[in-house]
This record gives sequence, structure tokens and C-alpha cells, in this order.
Amino acid sequence: MGKFFEEIKKRKVRKWLAIYLSTSVTVIGVVHLLSIRYNLPSILFDILLVIILFGLLSVLIISWYHGEPGKQKIDLNEIVFHSLIILFATFTLYLVISSKSLRILPRNAKIVAVLPFTNMNSSEDDFFSDGITEDILIQLSKISDLKVISRTSVMKFKNTKIKIGDIAKELGAGTILEGSVRRINNKVRIVAQLINANSDEHIWADTYDRNMKDIFSIQSEIAQKIASELKAKLLPKEKRIIDSKPTENMEAYALYLKGRHFYYNYNINDNEKAIALFKKALLIDSTYALALAGLADTYSQRVTKYWRSKEWFDSSLVLGKKAVDLNPYLPEAYKALGSAYDGLGEKDLASINYKEAIALNPNYWSAILNYGQIKMFSGRYDEALYWIRKANQLAPDDIMGNISVGMVYKAINCNNTAISWVKKALLLDPENIYATFYLGDLYLNSGDFDNAHKYFLQSVKLDSNFVFSWFLGARLESILNNYEKAKIYYDNYMKITNSEPEYFYAHTLLKLNKTDSAMIILNKELKDYKEYLADKPEYDTFSYIAFAEIYGILNNKDKAFYWWQEAIYKGYTDVERIKLYPYFNNLRNEPKYKQLLYKMQTKVDSFKTEINHHYPEYAECN
Repeated sequence: MGKFFEEIKKRKVRKWLAIYLSTSVTVIGVVHLLSIRYNLPSILFDILLVIILFGLLSVLIISWYHGEPGKQKIDLNEIVFHSLIILFATFTLYLVISSKSLRILPRNAKIVAVLPFTNMNSSEDDFFSDGITEDILIQLSKISDLKVISRTSVMKFKNTKIKIGDIAKELGAGTILEGSVRRINNKVRIVAQLINANSDEHIWADTYDRNMKDIFSIQSEIAQKIASELKAKLLPKEKRIIDSKPTENMEAYALYLKGRHFYYNYNINDNEKAIALFKKALLIDSTYALALAGLADTYSQRVTKYWRSKEWFDSSLVLGKKAVDLNPYLPEAYKALGSAYDGLGEKDLASINYKEAIALNPNYWSAILNYGQIKMFSGRYDEALYWIRKANQLAPDDIMGNISVGMVYKAINCNNTAISWVKKALLLDPENIYATFYLGDLYLNSGDFDNAHKYFLQSVKLDSNFVFSWFLGARLESILNNYEKAKIYYDNYMKITNSEPEYFYAHTLLKLNKTDSAMIILNKELKDYKEYLADKPEYDTFSYIAFAEIYGILNNKDKAFYWWQEAIYKGYTDVERIKLYPYFNNLRNEPKYKQLLYKMQTKVDSFKTEINHHYPEYAECN
């Protein structure tokens, strides 16, 4: 035995072995890093392990026969040994490869787009196939290791002839899920197939023939199978949420799907239809938390989109709380509750509920967008940009998402960038009233009055009852000193909203020598803003600048400067508004005016620095 170890030492076998093992560890490390970066299949590690193990035998043989100093001839035994090693290695590799599919997924495989499933029944069943599509999308969205493109962005590809690769490229997705739905009496057939967007090859496909009562199990199975195929980590909490059933009653479920279908049409008549359908679902199953959340959302939408009384937010709040009590793991319930609190001005509580919705569904783009908007209105523009851009990545075709990105860039005085984002929104729908209005508003803020007037007229033409259009026109005419016309536009604004006059209107009245009426309005505005800020001081930078502008109109310079400074402290940064609007005309020659303007610009620059540092990919200001 001693002689054997002497031979090992003499032939430097240990040295050969050490070099080989250290090289092998390095290779494994490099492959591991590349697999993370390029999402390489795990089978490569199996192949690498086989090569390293059999390579180790070859190294030992080579070191034994050729480890001594001087020249050595190749021995016949050595050739036999190496031949056997190659033979066994090849056979082992064959067994490994044949036992597993060698499939290389795209680098962005975990970005999934769920295309609208084909409805194999009559068009009356579109709501059902669309609903199944969205439910599968929602289940996938709850898996934090996946990024799932929103319903908003995929629905335009319904019944499309566009190639899978082109759709994926537009959406930034690596994998596409498509399929079909057929419903016959109480039976349902769902065909689903997951496609590699790069190669157009099927990663996975299956057909589910089940009873309708098993519909939620099918959705759960599909989501978990996709996660497995894409090697996405599924947390135990996520699995429990995905496996839960929203209702046991299939009639209530069908009514909910139909209600959600009408809700997404975003018009007042269909919103009322959605309300009726959600109520019918709840008559059948009063514990259906998802239907309660849907009803809460439609009530909030009555106010935010259709100008009904704000009391509907109270109704939404009651329903949202009930939904959360019934199912504390339902993201839609927290989002509905957040929207109600948001509408009631309770921004802290709204933020808490939006964050809870996002925690339960990390791809819940509308909750992410709403949370980002709260950050924006509270003057935290770097955080706002992060959240709103995140929502935009999940829903690149959502008009309000693109507009919201533009509004953040406007807040940090990147007007050209803001305009380009709102133009993207307008390209998605050239007749969209919100995009048209906001584009006019941005041109006004940048001092381009011709384009501001152009888009004001376009927005009025699109919808003469859209209140913000008249408000835009009134502000434009005030800046241009056309106060008679400004008053007409303000009157239209108040008539549509059935609201009381505000300080903008009072300023116009002063310019038209209607001092008594103007002073009544201004004094009431001061009282109302004081009460509002006493109750909710943190989340509305505009209220602070409103105070400053009211005192500017009253020529109370000290208080105007005080509240302006408070607005800056709270995060107000709209430098261009201060320069353009006439409310500070009495202050412009004061040294304090230039000091505060400089302070605002410094604040803007600090936000830009924060964005450049934390989110360099979003630093596109110009």
C-alpha cells in the first residue's frame, strides 16, 4: 500500500486531481450564472455533472500513465480504458437526455401574456370565454415570480390574425397562453396551450373536460402547471390563494362574469347593467366576496367616471369592508376598499389597502397605478414614477396609465417627455377625451397656447359635457386676459358639475369688476381649505398652493408667500404653473418670489437626482 501512495505522489496524481476539481467548480459556477441570466434548462447541469464525473476518471488515468517526468508512450490499456469511459459516458448521457426534454426557454419566459380564449359557442357566450381568460390571468398574476400582462393590453388581440411572435414582441412577453372554451349545459371544455414566443413551439398543452362545478379547479391547475413549466417559484401562501374557490354557485359565477364584462365597457349604461348583475349574483350567494368587490367598484365608478354623488363612495366602502371580512385573501376586495377610501380623501387608508391588494396579487396593475397616483399627489414623485411605470409595464395599452406617467414627468418639469407619453395614450385611441384634455393641459403648462387651444376645442367636440375641458379653456383664457370668455367657460364647468364657484372663478369676477361676488367666494374658499387641511394635511399639495393663490389674488403677500413655501415643503413642484397663472401677478416683483421660485427648481432637481440614482431606466427628462 505504501508503494501505491509513493506512485501517486511520484506521478503527481493529487496535483492533477486538484487542478481538475478546481476547474470543474469554476465551470459549474459559470454555468450557474449563465443559467440565471439566460434561463437555461436544468438538464444542462445533469449533462455537465455526467461529463465531469467521467472526465474525472480520464484525468486519473492520464495522470497515472503520464504523470512521471519525461516522455511516455500511449499504452494499449490506456486506450481501452478511455474507450470504455467514452462508451459509458455516452450511454449515461443518452439516458439522462432521453429521460428529460431538452427545452430552452426564452430569457423573458416568465413574462406571460394570456390571449383571449376563443369562444366555441355563440357570440352570446363571449362574456363567459372572456371571463375564463381573465380568471386564469388573475390566478397567474398571484404568482410573484411571474410577470403577467394585463387584460387591458391583451384584449385587443381577440380573434386576431397577428402572429404570436409579433404579439409577444409588442407586449414584451416571452411566453403566450392561448386556448378555447366550449360550454354545453353543465359541462365545459377548456383547451390551453403555452407557447414559446421566440420559437413558436408549444411548451405545454392540455385539454380539460369537466363539469362546470370544477371550473375553479381547472383555472387553478392551469396556473400551477404553467408555473411549473416555467420553473416559477410558487409560494405556499400563493398556492392556498390560487386553490381557493370564490363561490360554490355556478349561476352566481356566471352572473358575476357577465357583470364584469359590462363593467369593462366603461360607459354609464353598461356600468348600471354591471350593478344589476352583481346584485343578482349576491341574491343567489350573499357571501360571494368577489361580487361584493365588483359592486363596490361599480359604485366608485359612478362617481369617478360618471359624476354621481360622492355618497356612493360611502356605499362602496361598506361593500368593500364586507368583502374583506368574508375573504381576507381577496385582492379585489382590498382594491375596492382602497378606491372607496381614495375617493373619500382618506389617502393613508387607501394606501394601506392598495398595498395589501398588491401583496396578494403582485401583478395587480390597477392597484399599482392607484397607489402610484397617491404618491404623485402627495409630492413623492420618485416613488410615484416607480409605481406608475411598473403599472405601465404590466398594462402598456392602458390610456390612463400612459397619461399618469406623463403627469409625473410634468410634476418634475419634464414637459416634452410628459407630452410624448400623453401622445402615446392618444395614439391608442385618437378620440379619447382624457388623452385629448391632458395633452391640451400639458401644452398650456409649457406655454404653447396655440396647441392648448387646439386640444381644448377637440375635447369639447368629443364631449361637451366633459367638465375638465371647460376648465382647461377657462384657464387658458384667463392667462390670455380674455376674462369674458373665461367666465363663460367657468359657468359651463359649474353647470355640468353642479358645483359652487371656486377661487379661479372669483379671480375672473374681480377682473370683470364684480368685487362683492368675488369676495364672498374667496372668503368661503379660505374657510373650506382650512377645514380640509386640518383634517387631511399630508396628501394634497394642491390645497397648499390653492391657499397661496387665494392670498395672491387678495394681494396678501405675506400669507401668499407663507402658503407657497408650505406647498414647496409638502412637495409641490409645478414651476411653470407659478410662472404662467395670473394669481401671483402681484408678487412677481418681490425678492421673495424669485427666492421661492429658485427653491422650487432646487426641489425639482433633487427629485430628478433621486430618479437618476434609484431608477436610471426612467431618467428620460427633457
